[in-house]
Amino acid sequence: MSNPLYPIFLKLDNKKVLIIGGGLIALQKLQGLLASEAKLTVISPKIIDEIRECRGEFPNIRKIDFLERDYAYGDEVGAFIVIAATDNPEINNMIVTRCRDQMILANSVDQPDYCDFYVPSIINSGSIKVAISTNGKAPSVARKLREDLSMLIEQRYKDVVEIVNEFRLQVQAKIVSEEDFPRRSKLINWFTKRAFKNLRNARIKASLERKKEKNI
Repeated sequence: MSNPLYPIFLKLDNKKVLIIGGGLIALQKLQGLLASEAKLTVISPKIIDEIRECRGEFPNIRKIDFLERDYAYGDEVGAFIVIAATDNPEINNMIVTRCRDQMILANSVDQPDYCDFYVPSIINSGSIKVAISTNGKAPSVARKLREDLSMLIEQRYKDVVEIVNEFRLQVQAKIVSEEDFPRRSKLINWFTKRAFKNLRNARIKASLERKKEKNI
C-alpha cells in the first residue's frame, strides 16, 4: 500500500500554534516547535513543570503563553495549527472537528482519522532536516529509523552540505541565464559527487593513519 501523504516543511514565522494539553504528550509536541518562530500557546488546567521549563532562562527566553484552564470554544480562532493533546480522545476529536469547520490544520494525538497532518520523527544535523513518517501506523518504527539514519547523516552528509552550498552560490552568481540552467545543474551535481568522494578518501586516510599509530 502506498503512502499518499504530501511531505512539506512549514514556515511558522509569527503564526499562532495552539497546543491543548499539559502533559507529556503535549510536551513532546511543544519541543518540536521550539526552534520555529511560531507564536506558541499552551492551554490546560494542569501544566507539568517540564513544559514550563521549555521557556528557557534569561536572556534566552522562548516566549510561550500558558493558559491554565480548560479549552473553550473559540480558543482555536486565528490559529494556523492546533494540536489536541489532552488525555480525553473525545475532547481532542471535538476540537479537531471545530478546527476543520474553520479550515484550521489540526491534529488529535493517536487518532489518525482526526489528523490533518502527522508530526514525523525528525533528524536534525546542521542544515539537514529529515522527516520520517509511517503514515501514522507505527511511530516506533519511525523512531528506530531516525536512530539508524542519524549516525549515517552525521558521519557522511552533514559537512558536505556547507561545502556544496558555497560552490552552488558561486555558480549561481556566475551563470545567471535561465537558458544555462541545465549547465549549472550539471556542474553542481558534478561537484557534489566530487565532494563526497573527497570526504570518503579523507576518512579512509584518517582511518589508515589511526591504525598505523596503533601499530607503532
